[in-house]
Amino acid sequence: MSENEKNKVNMDRRQFLRSVFGLGSLIEDETPALAQAPAKAASRFFWSDLKTGQIGFPCGYTIPVGQPGSIMKLVSAAALTDAHLLSADEKFDCRGVYKLHNEIYKCQKAHGIIDMVHAIGLSCNIYFAHAAQKLSSRTVLNYAAKFGLNESVGKFGSGKFPHENSGSPSEKYVLGLADDLQLSSLQILRMSALIANEGKIPFMHSAEDNDPNGKGMEIDLADSSWRVLKQGMQMAAREGTGKGLDPENKLKLAIKTGTTPHGKTFQSWITGFFPWDSPRYSFVLRAPSGTSQDEAVPQARKFLFSVEWP
Repeated sequence: MSENEKNKVNMDRRQFLRSVFGLGSLIEDETPALAQAPAKAASRFFWSDLKTGQIGFPCGYTIPVGQPGSIMKLVSAAALTDAHLLSADEKFDCRGVYKLHNEIYKCQKAHGIIDMVHAIGLSCNIYFAHAAQKLSSRTVLNYAAKFGLNESVGKFGSGKFPHENSGSPSEKYVLGLADDLQLSSLQILRMSALIANEGKIPFMHSAEDNDPNGKGMEIDLADSSWRVLKQGMQMAAREGTGKGLDPENKLKLAIKTGTTPHGKTFQSWITGFFPWDSPRYSFVLRAPSGTSQDEAVPQARKFLFSVEWP
């Protein structure tokens, strides 16, 4: 594919994403923005050792906070399977567009008939918009709390978590687009660690904040729920939204991406753990501008392959 063809594909994809989030026309501001754009803020990468709980801070101590976007599909899948609200084998037909409660939800392409593992791996908005109708907002938030998304990580602050009587429809939480749900990087890092270790992790801490009496975290989900989450994240790394992260499968990654609107542009996440068959590390990256494919995935690749992991 020529450079011009690549640029056209990227522009078409950004135009699609703008239509999903209602961000207006790409044409009206794309060129001026490029001409006058300020220097980009740095992406923030954090990792944790799943055996000791130590958190690495290679980019300093600023802990980004923001809407989680499709990262919340992991919580939603856990709630659906663990509470026996939806079988992981049940399929929905993704035709690329779906209207729910007078809002239009879209996927970048129609995925066809899809089950839960594939919906996680391909980050299918249509599947999870369908599935959201089987979940109340309270149930989604209860499972988010199980994963510690309402609590700080050590001495580091937490993001924003909804009150119990939140009026937002469940799909806003399922898709991570509710205004009153803002997560920190370390909360998302801890969630990935919990999935990697199937619900039991040591006290998470920075090197200078090691408390010998620090309490770890433990949550109980059905074995089938952990299996769905881990298979979906593994698929995301091999065939789905993060397939460009480690195409040679050197680290055996399991990941989840998320993109959220930010004014007239986007912010994005990627989180996960590795190796998938014997987890040792979890990680998270927050890109302050750009989609997960444009920024979070390539930035995470730079960090993950810049060191030798013991």
